[in-house]
Amino acid sequence: MAVRAPARPDKVAVGQVLYWQGKPYLVAALQGTSAHLLSQDADGEDAVVLVEALQNSPGFRVLRPGTVPDCTDTAGQASAAGHGLGGAGLVDGLSDKAREDVEFWLDHVLEVHTGLPGFAAPGTTPRSCYDPQHTTLRDRYRVKAAELRAAHHQVSAATVERKRLAWLEQGVWGLVDKRRVRGPSRQGRVDERVVRLLWRVHERHKNRSVGTRSRLFELLRRACVRKFKRKAEELMPSRATFYRLLDRLDILCGKETGRRGGAELRAEPPFTLSMPTTLGEQVQIDTTSLDLLGLDESGRAVPLELTAAIEVTSRSVLAAVIRPKSSGVKTGRSSRRHGGRATKAVDALLLLAEMCTPQPTRPHWSLKARAENSGLPYAVLVEADQRMQGAAARPVIIPETIVMDNGKVFAGQAFTDACAQLGISVRPACYNSPTHKAIIERTFGSIKSLFSQFLPGYTGKDLHHRGKKVAAERLWRIDQINDFLQQWIAIGWQQRPHNELRNPFLPSMPPRTPNQMFAAHVASSGYVPVCLSDEDRLRLLPTAWVRVTEKGVRLNNRTYDSRALGPYRHARSGWPGKGQRWPVRFHPHQPEKVWLEDFRNGTWAEAGFVYQRLIGDPWSEHVWNQATATHIEQGGTSRDQKSIARVVRSLLERAGRGPARATTAPPTGSDRGMPVGPAAAQDPYSGIPAPDYDSIASLPTGPEWLPLPLSRPPRLVAGQGLHAPQ
Repeated sequence: MAVRAPARPDKVAVGQVLYWQGKPYLVAALQGTSAHLLSQDADGEDAVVLVEALQNSPGFRVLRPGTVPDCTDTAGQASAAGHGLGGAGLVDGLSDKAREDVEFWLDHVLEVHTGLPGFAAPGTTPRSCYDPQHTTLRDRYRVKAAELRAAHHQVSAATVERKRLAWLEQGVWGLVDKRRVRGPSRQGRVDERVVRLLWRVHERHKNRSVGTRSRLFELLRRACVRKFKRKAEELMPSRATFYRLLDRLDILCGKETGRRGGAELRAEPPFTLSMPTTLGEQVQIDTTSLDLLGLDESGRAVPLELTAAIEVTSRSVLAAVIRPKSSGVKTGRSSRRHGGRATKAVDALLLLAEMCTPQPTRPHWSLKARAENSGLPYAVLVEADQRMQGAAARPVIIPETIVMDNGKVFAGQAFTDACAQLGISVRPACYNSPTHKAIIERTFGSIKSLFSQFLPGYTGKDLHHRGKKVAAERLWRIDQINDFLQQWIAIGWQQRPHNELRNPFLPSMPPRTPNQMFAAHVASSGYVPVCLSDEDRLRLLPTAWVRVTEKGVRLNNRTYDSRALGPYRHARSGWPGKGQRWPVRFHPHQPEKVWLEDFRNGTWAEAGFVYQRLIGDPWSEHVWNQATATHIEQGGTSRDQKSIARVVRSLLERAGRGPARATTAPPTGSDRGMPVGPAAAQDPYSGIPAPDYDSIASLPTGPEWLPLPLSRPPRLVAGQGLHAPQ
């Protein structure tokens, strides 16, 4: 037997005539779950009833058109009766002002429609101008419009008609001003031309590596300047408006979603943040991928690494070094890998030297990159250190403590010895705890978002954000990228306000720049420079203990020799346990020379690569490793120095021709670091003025030029009539 579903109760809508408790009622308004009922009986009373209780009461029904002859315009009521609650529940979500407007129009619409407003007391008779029995709707429209205009409401008869028809069709929701609930358009108030230009810029860079929203904002700004010229500033939206526009247009950019590695690498709370109060109290140093490709000495596209030192108090970038990274080639399972390279210990040592040395500006740099045009106390610094004259807008701070990573670059003995030589204490961070050096980790992210992503060859932070043909872009050389980075640090970082650099006593003041924070600390604690000469930087280089034979010094499968090595051949060095091995300093980025240190008299013996004449141009350790790998693949050995030197020369010549492209690239440079070497020997003729050749008299032509008389007469010669002097 089929079960019959219960009949659904009739819907209640504004304007309907209901039969409830044996009497007819007019639904005047719906407020939430309650219905305001106006009695249509002469002896009845108005009521406010829950809609659910009204529908479930016995004898309740909605009177159809024509059932109650006293009500006019039954067709309109029937139309309104078919729309249920008419969106009355949505009115509760509107603002107070919107609900007041709805209540205002509801009373006036009811008076036009029925002759009585919603607030009329029971038994009230309609006014003559609104009596449905003696007036038409057109008349009531005009009267209501005139009445509202007299009350200082700018309303026309057409508006009153439109409101009534909307109420009949949609219920209470028809009286809502749709401008108050209208959502923003997809492009907002941004000019359509700018939106079309944004889509073109986005489409043009669709195949590039995914960057942040700030890069897309900068690209749009450049495009607006090129297209709209002087109107670009007026048409370009603000940064906040631009970000909201990206959300509406569903343009996705690479948002930073947190640290790689997850929350397991964070320190367990509670923990105390490091809060140094003086310059150099804590310097954090680390290495990271720059998310960028560049051309190396051989013209190949290689990823780059960045090693930087950040001073925590002023957030200053004290030094930064860019190095390429490549895996290299192995010819066998147990053989040495040739051609690979990455950041080495010598780069960390040179980073220490750059911290203590002002960086000179280059002729092609902007004037804003100079120290005299920045927030640094230039006059005070020049008075204390003459090297600051003409230097870049980057402070020189001698670290007291260095917080370093546990990588092999910093954990080696060479870096620890160099820090001890400079009087710097070293504190390694805990393993797998990047929050122990959170300042430099966050700074690396800023460098990638503010610098790396604007250069060609940007790879993104992972493979999901990498473009399709990044290596085919017009890439810069490594030395050029390093030049851009040093200039950007002086302008884009050191002179950019930092949100963490605020005055703790006046937090409402705008944040300061790293240079301004450095100037504030210098004014309170002073400035003491530390000058490192070329010989001091030479002592920071790695040391190899090797023997000096009749062929010279052999280091990294290369032979170095010179006349200065003569006294050290097969001689004992005098170091305990070293025998005939002597300390030799070498520079991986300047491998054409080595320096032997004689600690007995504090002198240095310089030796050059014996086959340097075959190479001629400057080269590096990486070029040698590449040439070695190429020579081994062709059947040679790593000890064949002469053949490898010829391969090095061919590599440099090919790199000078540039990559195979439409235009010829300039000769590829090599980033060889700061100059090193022993102090020059003192000139014994220094201080003697140069002679004035114009004041020197000519020699006499006769015998009177002799300074003393002859002690004996000259010997007589036959055929000559000489006489002895008187």
